[in-house]
Amino acid sequence: MSRAALAALLAALAAVLFFVDKGRPQPLPDGASEKVACVSYAPYTREQTPFDPKLTIPPAQIERDLAALSAVTSCVRTYATGQGLDKLPEIAERMGMKVYAGAWIGRKDADNQIEIERLIAAANAHPAAIKGLIVGNEVILRGEQTPEGLIAYMNQVRAGLRQPLPITYADVWEFWERNPQLAQAADFVTIHLLPYWEDDPTPIDVAIRHVMAVWAKMRDEFAPKPILIGEVGWPSEGRRREGAEPSLYNQTRFVREFMTAAEKAGASYNLIEALDQPWKRELEGTVGGAWGFFDADRVQKVFTKGPVTEWPDAPLWAGAALTLGLLPLLVALLRREAKSASAAVVLACGGFATATALALQTRHMLSASRGIEEWAVNGVWLAFSAAVAWVLLRILAGLRPADTPCGCPRARFCPLATPARMRFAATIGMAISSLGLLFNARYRDFPVSMFLIAAVGFVLARLPAARREEKAVALLLAAASVGVLVNEGWLNTHAWLWAATGCVLAAASFSGSGRDAPPCG
Repeated sequence: MSRAALAALLAALAAVLFFVDKGRPQPLPDGASEKVACVSYAPYTREQTPFDPKLTIPPAQIERDLAALSAVTSCVRTYATGQGLDKLPEIAERMGMKVYAGAWIGRKDADNQIEIERLIAAANAHPAAIKGLIVGNEVILRGEQTPEGLIAYMNQVRAGLRQPLPITYADVWEFWERNPQLAQAADFVTIHLLPYWEDDPTPIDVAIRHVMAVWAKMRDEFAPKPILIGEVGWPSEGRRREGAEPSLYNQTRFVREFMTAAEKAGASYNLIEALDQPWKRELEGTVGGAWGFFDADRVQKVFTKGPVTEWPDAPLWAGAALTLGLLPLLVALLRREAKSASAAVVLACGGFATATALALQTRHMLSASRGIEEWAVNGVWLAFSAAVAWVLLRILAGLRPADTPCGCPRARFCPLATPARMRFAATIGMAISSLGLLFNARYRDFPVSMFLIAAVGFVLARLPAARREEKAVALLLAAASVGVLVNEGWLNTHAWLWAATGCVLAAASFSGSGRDAPPCG
């Protein structure tokens, strides 16, 4: 068996194990009860955004959402009163649910006054539905208000109520410590505790311990004021931060373990969040849109009981990868090109392995793409990866020389698609991505799947020696990839994968056959 056939066989085995791992139900202890205490609710669908000033959410949409959410909770928290959310207390009261109703406070007093007026009106009209009024969300963290300004707004709300209702402000727990005077104006203290997002990210194994330790500290510090954990949760997908890895399993584990710990300690809480919010990707990257109990299509993904399957649709993706992966072998058989067992193994097993990488890349494109520019870039790169896979599979199967333009010398655009130029393009693309991760990493993913085919394939193919400019870019890629790992820390396995892929792709420019690349044209 040839070296390429053995590598293809091992890659196919790795792909099979990958799909088995993603598609297997994993046991996990059940949560303390069927329902959680409360969840943050933003009503936006995939196409909707709070940044659209003309948007008004239809009451029927809110009612449908609350009906679905009633399976997991009897309480929701809102953050604003605009875009139709002022109707939510009325709908919740009719459906027997409770609400922590919020008013969005920002820099402009005129806008804040509108929010406060709507909050007061909804609370006065439907006091039975109100569990608490939250005046402002992380506005001190954003630097848009002073503590004194927030206190004035809370007092204004209190003065406008016809009957007493508990009032609070919500912010990250450290900002309550820095501004304890806020507690004097609040009836209860609402803290945000997100182990994934903290300056020192907390791995899932110790996340609950950290959350409950901070809650106990804040409880003692602000006694006798009650403490509400106003935001607590874990994301299901996105970039890893040190030891904190987003995944559906980790999200479900966090929710269940936290439910048990909170019930045991008697802690009041609100989980973030009800629905995945794709619009948050603009602000926080892929991970920002992946905190929901339900996805953006209102399909439940987090359950409080039963085993957890990371990819419930894994069989579909595996079937698609197998079907796509057989195409190179099928074409070769129809053309009567595959004349050896090694060639057939390379085309079949290598095809399945590369199709698996393309499936991963497609999933990343679907979850990470935001505006038209990102859809265009990810779509073009997906097509490029597919072309690279096709060319490399035929080279490794011995169906075309490694130093000729794309196997069709009379084709008009072949000079643009030589394997050497594909290698150079892949090296440039990953170098640019690595520089982005090196200098502005917080909200960027590690899209290893975009470069995995090129990295492994070009090393195996041993194309003609790279030119000086390509070797310079390869050295930049290797240095930037290692720099990303240094920045992210040794706990970040995503960074390790990225650095390894970058170094392998860079090595491909130095592991050529020694022949000069042929001239183009």
